[in-house]
Amino acid sequence: MATRRDGSRRREGLTAEENNGDDWLSTLPDEILHNVLSFLPAHEAVWTCVLSRRWRNLWRSAPVLRIRVFQRLRNVERFNKFVNNLLLLRDPVPLDELEFQTCTYWPTMMPRPCIYQVKYAELWIRHALMCKVRVLRVLIQTEHLAPLELSMPLVSKHLTTLQLRSVNLDNHALDFSNCPVLEDLQMNFCTISTPYNIFSQSLKRLCITKRNRTETNFIDDLSSLPALEDLELESCKISTDKMVSQSLKHLCVTKCNFEMSTHISVPGLISLRLGDNYGSIPLLESMPLLVTASVKFGTLSWGCRKCRYDPGTCVCCDGDPDGDGSVKCKFFRGLSNAAKLELVAEAGMVEHYIVRSLCILKQDLTWCPTFSKLKTLLLDGWVVGHNFRALGCFLQQTPILEKLTLQLCKGHEDMVEIEESSSSMGQLVRFENLERVEVRCLRNDEWVQKVFQILNTCGVSPDKITIQV
Repeated sequence: MATRRDGSRRREGLTAEENNGDDWLSTLPDEILHNVLSFLPAHEAVWTCVLSRRWRNLWRSAPVLRIRVFQRLRNVERFNKFVNNLLLLRDPVPLDELEFQTCTYWPTMMPRPCIYQVKYAELWIRHALMCKVRVLRVLIQTEHLAPLELSMPLVSKHLTTLQLRSVNLDNHALDFSNCPVLEDLQMNFCTISTPYNIFSQSLKRLCITKRNRTETNFIDDLSSLPALEDLELESCKISTDKMVSQSLKHLCVTKCNFEMSTHISVPGLISLRLGDNYGSIPLLESMPLLVTASVKFGTLSWGCRKCRYDPGTCVCCDGDPDGDGSVKCKFFRGLSNAAKLELVAEAGMVEHYIVRSLCILKQDLTWCPTFSKLKTLLLDGWVVGHNFRALGCFLQQTPILEKLTLQLCKGHEDMVEIEESSSSMGQLVRFENLERVEVRCLRNDEWVQKVFQILNTCGVSPDKITIQV
């Protein structure tokens, strides 16, 4: 009996809110609780309705929905039914963000996979646009079935960000002229009809990523994107002789296949990154506003496919009517205004590709212009070892260089012997403004010491040289 009285006293000591099952979290404003729900998948947000009366209908007005497949919805029919009911039962309030992902529907789980694919996806997208969604992410996880087909043009005065994954797009779906505030477009593993143009007067950032598929071509008509500032291409096929944009400020092209020596004309560019591309080597035109640039030659980088890079035989590559190297300088003419430059050649390249890809570098080093703004320079061992005298010509054109980094971490055992270059380098280059030299290597061996001696010959005092092993 005493125990009952003690328990009764404990219950009497509880507040009214505690007796009702409420807690301090439930006393927070709707805006904060909606923010909590925004981090949850949609099905977990719905499950919060059983917590208390306070939570019963909060999910209906949540401004963020993250629709994802979970164990109970591994059946496509259940998934479609859940999403349809979720959107129908939701309050008619604006959406800040809608993200829906589907799982990979394996054929063994679906007797008729082509019929039961995410057939309501376009309807869900339309519903989201009607709810004034600002951020829309359509992420289809499909490895064995056809991607989602999207053929309708999007119409929204509120959509600012669109991310698509594994979606088939035709020309109608690429017309974003009816989305006047769309600024960010990301397309990952999407199949795009060719030829195609993306139309948008407001788009500022475009990211196209496509891996292990070759049917996508990137066409150079960027005039349909007059506000574009940031362009990122990864694993795309680029089959155009020129890429032109007056508005572009940042360009990143990695793991792409250049089917020809594309002339890149982007006079307003501030930062450039070219890395691990293959096929022909692109040609860079003047970039007077360039600040930072990083160029890395991949293992399958070639010269011009018209001449297979036989210097002096191709007007496309080597035409130089004035005889001053203005046309021959394919890379450095465009990079000459950079304040920070990284130049790397893949260390794992076989000899056949070394000759072809670095031949264009050697010619550029010989004809290179003055880098009047360059203060920070990084060069790797392949560039240094195979073109050491030409490198001296290049360094001679860097009058205000302050920091030089030589990266000798991979494969420098096979470099060309450079000890005979020491005296000639000292005659060519005198580092007057150089404040710091950093040599990165796997081990401090004889080859590194040779580089150290050459730097001393060029007037670099030992206290300015740091060797990082």
